Amino acid sequence: MFSAPIPFSVEPPPTPVSTTPATGEWLELKRCPGCGTVERTLVCKWNKSILLEKEPEDDSTISNYALCHGCGIVYATRRPVGERHRALMDDFPDTIGRDPAAAAANPMLNPYPLSEEDRRRYRRLIAGGVFVSDHERREHLSQVYRDRLENASHVELLGSLLDVTGARVLEIRSRAGTIAHGLRRHYGATVAVMPIFESQRLIVEELYGIECSDLIDYDCFTIPFGGTFDLIVANHMLTHVVRPDRFFNELRAHLRPGGHLYLYNELDEEFVFASGKSIVNSLNPVHLQTFDRASLMRLLKANGFEVSFIKRRNGLLLCIARFTGHRELSSLSADERDTRIDAYARGCAYAILRAPEQARRRFATEWAEAVERGVATGIARFDDKGVLHVAKHAGADPG
Repeated sequence: MFSAPIPFSVEPPPTPVSTTPATGEWLELKRCPGCGTVERTLVCKWNKSILLEKEPEDDSTISNYALCHGCGIVYATRRPVGERHRALMDDFPDTIGRDPAAAAANPMLNPYPLSEEDRRRYRRLIAGGVFVSDHERREHLSQVYRDRLENASHVELLGSLLDVTGARVLEIRSRAGTIAHGLRRHYGATVAVMPIFESQRLIVEELYGIECSDLIDYDCFTIPFGGTFDLIVANHMLTHVVRPDRFFNELRAHLRPGGHLYLYNELDEEFVFASGKSIVNSLNPVHLQTFDRASLMRLLKANGFEVSFIKRRNGLLLCIARFTGHRELSSLSADERDTRIDAYARGCAYAILRAPEQARRRFATEWAEAVERGVATGIARFDDKGVLHVAKHAGADPG
């Protein structure tokens, strides 16, 4: 099965887009932010914004993702900081290519500051409860109901593999406090939550009465609670955090020796390649790190954590790691490095060839090489009439 025909070549836009960098708003990394290794290979130039219908008018499409030759993570060597990063987070739906109106309509994922009317409406929904039967007619937080059911699996996993009875637990980037609430309800845990949106903080505090921090700052990440925790739960944080070295410093400062870190919803590059998704489309402007299973384990070990359980769930990685304090870097092998570099080269060629029609001209200088690589690796082919066809996904036969 193969795609509809696509052009053999493309012409550049008539007016080149300005690539003048915004001074002082980019952090240019000289070494891996996770393990400190200098050696690396550039594997993907762009982030998702190169594919959006309206291309940014500066050089913000360029992230220069590189494969670390040490721990093996892929990281943006060029990343937004300061006001630029805050602007991306303030306009989060646009940043990741989602509908702002749909995001604002979801009380659990509304990224915008709340008005007094918003707060009154949320309180009415909270008062309706979580578990409301379909035969009843009353306003309620249906999104939290779904979140409770989805996150019950995390509570089950943590309760089965760790001793969390009476534990002190911090949940970072919680959507609605449901994991913290589940651990408190089932195991008597003492819990605290760090949200990223005002809507989440209001729900967590008023629905469950759980203590919340101010909103998370991905750029200058800080855990504001005193003392140490037995368990820190973090949702999709390593993928997003601007300064992983600072993130791990905070984790080490706030976990007791022998305590545990639970990471979930971390971007898994292997799934992206295997599932036919575009690697460029997966790397939005605030997705700053990605991993495979082995590189995530090496990254954690290099920062004093020993993985005891790791699994892919819904195409994303989750893992439990014990805080040992012993930091050890075991670098990826040359064979593994070359395999990953080849996978990204193939994935980028596929992403270029499958780019939306309005974005193809942005890849004019790379198009011929992408066609050549696509044909050479079997993800594209010319038919008898010389028309180019591209496979439905990078692991498929184009027919």
